[in-house]
Amino acid sequence: MEAILAAAEPYEIHGTRFFRIAWVTADDPDKVSQGRVAREGMYANPQPGDRVEIRVLLGVIDSVTKVEPAKDV
Repeated sequence: MEAILAAAEPYEIHGTRFFRIAWVTADDPDKVSQGRVAREGMYANPQPGDRVEIRVLLGVIDSVTKVEPAKDV
């Protein structure tokens, strides 16, 4: 799903790194959803306001990738 990243907070549990993330979608910009993703599934240097693609597998966030703006040709 495509979304706008509202927050990304790194944390660690027993030596394993995760990110707690919050996001909104264009369909419902007033609803903030939250979840967590393993460090390996998160792109480098996430910032609030980034356009992202969130991949969910069996109800678990598998990866978050930054969507780069289209370049003018």
